[in-house]
Amino acid sequence: MIRTTEELIDRIADDLVWRRKELSDLRALVQESNGQLRSRVVIRSAVALLYAHWEGFVKKASSYYLEFVASHRLPYRRLAPNFVGLTLRARFFELSVSEKVSGGNALADFFCTALDRQSNVPYRNVIDTKSNLSSKVLLDILAALGLDREQFSTRLNFIDSNLVNPRNHIAHGEDLVVSVTEYLDLHDDVISLIETFRNEVENSSVLRKFERAAA
Repeated sequence: MIRTTEELIDRIADDLVWRRKELSDLRALVQESNGQLRSRVVIRSAVALLYAHWEGFVKKASSYYLEFVASHRLPYRRLAPNFVGLTLRARFFELSVSEKVSGGNALADFFCTALDRQSNVPYRNVIDTKSNLSSKVLLDILAALGLDREQFSTRLNFIDSNLVNPRNHIAHGEDLVVSVTEYLDLHDDVISLIETFRNEVENSSVLRKFERAAA
């Protein structure tokens, strides 16, 4: 379990090391291919991989943060509402696959008596990017984790128009031409997005935003 902020920051940093190396190599390949016949293929491949690292990092960092929050085992009463919501979502899912008439009893018991119990926040396989990390999906993840969406408010259209849509066109084998300059700008913007998400997760852990503010 990830129990301290330092451990969380280290795990996120470790995940970023190999991504940064691969993305740096990718950027160099695109620049080296400029003016060559293979440039179009290199750039199309680079766009797809650039998106993959964005989606992969968001999913990994989100899972690490959930594991960090879960390790504290705070009473539900002291948890920020979004994490109580994740617990309820998991219980609702369990009920939806249960055929027992008495299935709702456990949920009723939670509402009536569980607020002072140690929490059991789910963290495995919770974050679903739907293999298509659009602005809508991103906002849902931010809300589930209690992260500040304001930092992404001016980039939502960019995420859909400049990153997700081109990646989808390429992944579906459609003919999409991206220039070297366009790719380099996209690359730098996605690196910035990754850093913004990283900062939000780390700041939330340091400031203990996962904990309900005292009344």
